[in-house]
Amino acid sequence: MSEISIVMLGTGSPRPNLNRSQPAQALVIGNETILVDCGEGTTTQLMKAGIVPESINYVIFTHLHSDHTLGYAQFLLGGWGQGRSELTVIGPKGTKDLHESILKMYSYDIDYRCSLGRSGAGIRDVRIIEFSEPGELLENPLPYKITTARMIHNVPTFAFRFEIGGKTIVISSDTSPNEEIVDLAEGADLLIQNAGLTTGEKSQALEKIWDQLQKEHCSPTQAGIIAKRAKVKKVVLTHFLPEADGRIAFKEASAVFSGEVIVPEDLEVIAVE
Repeated sequence: MSEISIVMLGTGSPRPNLNRSQPAQALVIGNETILVDCGEGTTTQLMKAGIVPESINYVIFTHLHSDHTLGYAQFLLGGWGQGRSELTVIGPKGTKDLHESILKMYSYDIDYRCSLGRSGAGIRDVRIIEFSEPGELLENPLPYKITTARMIHNVPTFAFRFEIGGKTIVISSDTSPNEEIVDLAEGADLLIQNAGLTTGEKSQALEKIWDQLQKEHCSPTQAGIIAKRAKVKKVVLTHFLPEADGRIAFKEASAVFSGEVIVPEDLEVIAVE
Protein backbone atom coordinates (compact mmCIF):
# COMPACT_ATOMS: atom_id res chain seq x y z
CA MET A 1 0.00 0.00 0.00
CA SER A 2 1.21 3.51 -0.80
CA GLU A 3 2.28 5.72 2.07
CA ILE A 4 -0.34 8.30 3.01
CA SER A 5 0.20 11.64 4.67
CA ILE A 6 -1.43 15.04 5.08
CA VAL A 7 0.51 18.28 4.66
CA MET A 8 -1.16 21.11 6.56
CA LEU A 9 -0.45 23.84 4.03
CA GLY A 10 -2.61 26.43 5.74
CA THR A 11 -4.08 26.28 9.24
CA GLY A 12 -5.42 29.81 9.49
CA SER A 13 -8.65 31.71 8.92
CA PRO A 14 -10.03 34.58 6.78
CA ARG A 15 -8.08 37.09 8.85
CA PRO A 16 -4.50 37.88 7.71
CA ASN A 17 -1.87 36.13 9.80
CA LEU A 18 1.89 36.07 9.30
CA ASN A 19 2.17 32.68 10.98
CA ARG A 20 -0.74 30.79 9.45
CA SER A 21 -1.82 30.75 5.81
CA GLN A 22 -5.44 30.35 4.81
CA PRO A 23 -6.97 26.85 4.83
CA ALA A 24 -5.52 24.17 2.56
CA GLN A 25 -4.44 20.56 2.96
CA ALA A 26 -2.46 18.31 0.64
CA LEU A 27 -3.49 14.67 0.81
CA VAL A 28 -0.44 12.74 -0.39
CA ILE A 29 -0.95 9.13 -1.49
CA GLY A 30 2.30 7.71 -2.80
CA ASN A 31 3.16 9.87 -5.81
CA GLU A 32 -0.33 11.42 -6.08
CA THR A 33 -1.24 14.67 -4.33
CA ILE A 34 -4.82 15.90 -3.92
CA LEU A 35 -5.34 19.49 -2.86
CA VAL A 36 -8.24 20.05 -0.47
CA ASP A 37 -9.17 23.75 -0.39
CA CYS A 38 -6.97 26.49 -1.74
CA GLY A 39 -6.78 29.60 0.43
CA GLU A 40 -4.56 32.58 -0.29
CA GLY A 41 -0.89 31.60 -0.47
CA THR A 42 -1.50 27.90 -1.17
CA THR A 43 0.75 27.70 -4.23
CA THR A 44 3.67 29.18 -2.29
CA GLN A 45 2.97 26.79 0.58
CA LEU A 46 3.03 23.83 -1.79
CA MET A 47 6.44 24.88 -3.07
CA LYS A 48 7.74 25.34 0.48
CA ALA A 49 6.53 21.82 1.23
CA GLY A 50 8.45 20.47 -1.75
CA ILE A 51 5.30 19.70 -3.75
CA VAL A 52 5.45 20.86 -7.37
CA PRO A 53 2.13 22.69 -8.01
CA GLU A 54 1.88 21.51 -11.61
CA SER A 55 2.00 17.88 -10.43
CA ILE A 56 -1.43 18.22 -8.81
CA ASN A 57 -4.28 17.06 -11.04
CA TYR A 58 -7.10 17.08 -8.47
CA VAL A 59 -8.52 19.89 -6.35
CA ILE A 60 -11.42 19.53 -3.92
CA PHE A 61 -13.33 22.43 -2.39
CA THR A 62 -15.23 21.89 0.85
CA HIS A 63 -17.06 25.19 0.34
CA LEU A 64 -16.60 28.43 -1.52
CA HIS A 65 -15.77 30.98 1.17
CA SER A 66 -12.93 33.34 0.25
CA ASP A 67 -10.43 31.88 2.72
CA HIS A 68 -10.83 28.46 1.08
CA THR A 69 -10.67 29.67 -2.54
CA LEU A 70 -8.59 32.88 -2.83
CA GLY A 71 -5.48 30.95 -3.88
CA TYR A 72 -7.18 29.08 -6.70
CA ALA A 73 -6.46 31.63 -9.44
CA GLN A 74 -2.72 31.49 -8.79
CA PHE A 75 -2.80 27.70 -8.51
CA LEU A 76 -4.77 27.39 -11.75
CA LEU A 77 -2.79 29.81 -13.90
CA GLY A 78 0.57 29.28 -12.22
CA GLY A 79 0.42 25.50 -12.44
CA TRP A 80 -0.66 25.69 -16.08
CA GLY A 81 2.22 28.06 -16.77
CA GLN A 82 4.56 25.52 -15.22
CA GLY A 83 3.30 22.74 -17.49
CA ARG A 84 0.18 21.20 -15.97
CA SER A 85 -1.93 19.85 -18.85
CA GLU A 86 -4.94 18.38 -17.06
CA LEU A 87 -6.94 19.24 -13.96
CA THR A 88 -10.14 18.04 -12.29
CA VAL A 89 -11.88 20.20 -9.70
CA ILE A 90 -14.54 18.80 -7.36
CA GLY A 91 -16.77 21.00 -5.24
CA PRO A 92 -20.27 22.08 -4.27
CA LYS A 93 -22.62 23.86 -6.63
CA GLY A 94 -21.03 27.18 -7.60
CA THR A 95 -17.58 25.71 -8.22
CA LYS A 96 -18.03 25.98 -11.99
CA ASP A 97 -19.00 29.65 -11.68
CA LEU A 98 -15.91 30.31 -9.56
CA HIS A 99 -13.68 28.64 -12.13
CA GLU A 100 -15.26 30.35 -15.12
CA SER A 101 -15.09 33.75 -13.42
CA ILE A 102 -11.33 33.36 -13.14
CA LEU A 103 -11.05 32.34 -16.79
CA LYS A 104 -13.08 35.39 -17.80
CA MET A 105 -11.10 37.73 -15.56
CA TYR A 106 -7.77 36.61 -17.05
CA SER A 107 -8.91 35.72 -20.57
CA TYR A 108 -6.54 38.29 -22.13
CA ASP A 109 -3.66 36.78 -20.18
CA ILE A 110 -4.56 33.22 -21.21
CA ASP A 111 -5.04 34.31 -24.84
CA TYR A 112 -1.61 35.95 -24.86
CA ARG A 113 0.15 32.91 -23.44
CA CYS A 114 -1.59 30.64 -25.93
CA SER A 115 -0.56 32.99 -28.76
CA LEU A 116 3.04 32.27 -27.80
CA GLY A 117 2.46 28.60 -28.55
CA ARG A 118 1.38 27.28 -25.17
CA SER A 119 -1.39 24.67 -25.31
CA GLY A 120 -4.77 25.49 -23.79
CA ALA A 121 -4.84 22.02 -22.22
CA GLY A 122 -4.97 22.29 -18.45
CA ILE A 123 -6.65 25.70 -18.45
CA ARG A 124 -9.43 25.77 -21.05
CA ASP A 125 -10.50 22.14 -20.59
CA VAL A 126 -10.53 21.77 -16.79
CA ARG A 127 -13.07 19.17 -15.70
CA ILE A 128 -15.45 20.54 -13.07
CA ILE A 129 -17.48 18.08 -10.98
CA GLU A 130 -20.20 19.70 -8.89
CA PHE A 131 -22.41 18.02 -6.31
CA SER A 132 -25.21 19.33 -4.13
CA GLU A 133 -26.29 16.36 -2.03
CA PRO A 134 -24.31 14.52 0.68
CA GLY A 135 -23.39 10.87 0.40
CA GLU A 136 -20.96 8.84 -1.66
CA LEU A 137 -19.43 10.90 -4.46
CA LEU A 138 -20.80 9.10 -7.51
CA GLU A 139 -18.97 11.08 -10.20
CA ASN A 140 -15.60 10.19 -8.71
CA PRO A 141 -12.52 10.13 -10.95
CA LEU A 142 -10.26 8.88 -8.14
CA PRO A 143 -9.65 5.18 -7.44
CA TYR A 144 -11.01 5.11 -3.89
CA LYS A 145 -14.24 5.84 -2.11
CA ILE A 146 -15.09 9.43 -1.21
CA THR A 147 -18.12 10.24 0.94
CA THR A 148 -19.42 13.69 1.88
CA ALA A 149 -21.63 15.03 4.66
CA ARG A 150 -23.32 18.43 4.93
CA MET A 151 -21.91 20.59 7.71
CA ILE A 152 -23.45 23.48 9.67
CA HIS A 153 -22.11 26.70 8.20
CA ASN A 154 -23.50 29.81 6.52
CA VAL A 155 -22.95 28.52 2.96
CA PRO A 156 -23.22 24.94 1.62
CA THR A 157 -20.24 23.23 3.25
CA PHE A 158 -19.22 19.58 3.12
CA ALA A 159 -16.90 17.34 5.08
CA PHE A 160 -15.06 14.63 3.14
CA ARG A 161 -14.21 11.04 4.06
CA PHE A 162 -11.47 9.34 2.02
CA GLU A 163 -11.12 5.55 2.26
CA ILE A 164 -7.77 4.54 0.84
CA GLY A 165 -6.29 1.07 1.08
CA GLY A 166 -7.77 0.30 4.47
CA LYS A 167 -7.04 3.77 5.88
CA THR A 168 -9.59 6.52 6.45
CA ILE A 169 -8.99 10.28 6.49
CA VAL A 170 -11.78 12.76 7.26
CA ILE A 171 -11.64 16.54 6.78
CA SER A 172 -14.47 18.35 8.56
CA SER A 173 -14.11 21.81 7.03
CA ASP A 174 -15.91 24.70 8.75
CA THR A 175 -18.77 23.63 11.01
CA SER A 176 -20.35 23.81 14.40
CA PRO A 177 -20.85 20.47 16.19
CA ASN A 178 -23.29 18.09 14.50
CA GLU A 179 -24.14 14.41 14.25
CA GLU A 180 -23.16 14.19 10.60
CA ILE A 181 -19.45 14.76 11.28
CA VAL A 182 -19.52 12.19 14.09
CA ASP A 183 -21.07 9.62 11.75
CA LEU A 184 -18.79 10.48 8.83
CA ALA A 185 -15.64 10.23 10.97
CA GLU A 186 -16.60 6.91 12.61
CA GLY A 187 -13.42 4.89 13.18
CA ALA A 188 -11.22 7.18 11.09
CA ASP A 189 -7.46 6.91 11.35
CA LEU A 190 -7.19 10.69 11.08
CA LEU A 191 -9.73 13.48 11.56
CA ILE A 192 -8.83 17.03 10.58
CA GLN A 193 -11.30 19.01 12.64
CA ASN A 194 -12.31 22.65 12.66
CA ALA A 195 -11.43 24.25 15.99
CA GLY A 196 -11.93 27.87 15.00
CA LEU A 197 -13.11 28.89 18.46
CA THR A 198 -9.64 28.46 19.93
CA THR A 199 -8.65 31.72 21.61
CA GLY A 200 -5.91 33.32 23.54
CA GLU A 201 -6.59 36.96 24.30
CA LYS A 202 -9.65 38.11 22.35
CA SER A 203 -9.44 41.33 20.39
CA GLN A 204 -12.35 43.76 20.47
CA ALA A 205 -13.18 42.80 16.87
CA LEU A 206 -13.33 39.13 17.84
CA GLU A 207 -15.49 39.85 20.89
CA LYS A 208 -18.10 41.45 18.62
CA ILE A 209 -18.55 38.36 16.45
CA TRP A 210 -17.84 35.62 19.01
CA ASP A 211 -21.50 34.67 19.53
CA GLN A 212 -22.08 34.34 15.80
CA LEU A 213 -18.90 32.27 15.33
CA GLN A 214 -20.22 29.71 17.80
CA LYS A 215 -23.03 28.93 15.36
CA GLU A 216 -20.56 28.04 12.60
CA HIS A 217 -17.35 26.70 14.18
CA CYS A 218 -16.13 24.34 16.91
CA SER A 219 -14.09 24.91 20.03
CA PRO A 220 -11.18 22.57 20.82
CA THR A 221 -13.34 20.92 23.48
CA GLN A 222 -16.10 20.30 20.94
CA ALA A 223 -13.54 19.01 18.45
CA GLY A 224 -12.26 16.60 21.09
CA ILE A 225 -15.78 15.40 21.87
CA ILE A 226 -16.42 14.76 18.16
CA ALA A 227 -13.17 12.77 17.94
CA LYS A 228 -14.07 10.79 21.05
CA ARG A 229 -17.60 10.00 19.92
CA ALA A 230 -16.39 8.99 16.45
CA LYS A 231 -13.67 6.78 17.98
CA VAL A 232 -10.99 8.21 15.72
CA LYS A 233 -7.33 7.43 16.32
CA LYS A 234 -5.92 10.91 15.82
CA VAL A 235 -7.42 14.40 15.63
CA VAL A 236 -5.74 17.40 14.01
CA LEU A 237 -7.10 20.83 14.97
CA THR A 238 -7.15 23.64 12.41
CA HIS A 239 -8.69 26.94 11.22
CA PHE A 240 -7.04 29.09 13.87
CA LEU A 241 -7.73 32.79 14.29
CA PRO A 242 -4.73 35.12 14.85
CA GLU A 243 -5.57 35.22 18.57
CA ALA A 244 -5.48 31.43 18.89
CA ASP A 245 -3.23 29.92 21.54
CA GLY A 246 -2.21 26.40 20.51
CA ARG A 247 -1.44 25.42 24.10
CA ILE A 248 -5.02 26.18 25.09
CA ALA A 249 -6.33 24.23 22.10
CA PHE A 250 -4.22 21.18 22.96
CA LYS A 251 -5.17 21.25 26.63
CA GLU A 252 -8.90 21.60 26.00
CA ALA A 253 -9.10 18.90 23.31
CA SER A 254 -6.89 16.50 25.29
CA ALA A 255 -9.12 16.86 28.34
CA VAL A 256 -11.97 15.10 26.52
CA PHE A 257 -10.18 12.93 23.91
CA SER A 258 -7.69 10.26 24.97
CA GLY A 259 -6.28 9.67 21.47
CA GLU A 260 -3.54 11.72 19.85
CA VAL A 261 -4.23 15.45 19.56
CA ILE A 262 -2.17 17.51 17.11
CA VAL A 263 -2.13 21.31 16.98
CA PRO A 264 -0.16 21.76 13.77
CA GLU A 265 1.91 24.59 12.44
CA ASP A 266 1.73 25.41 8.74
CA LEU A 267 3.59 22.90 6.55
CA GLU A 268 3.50 20.19 9.22
CA VAL A 269 3.40 16.71 7.70
CA ILE A 270 1.18 14.18 9.46
CA ALA A 271 1.56 10.52 8.57
CA VAL A 272 -1.45 8.23 8.40
CA GLU A 273 0.07 5.21 10.05
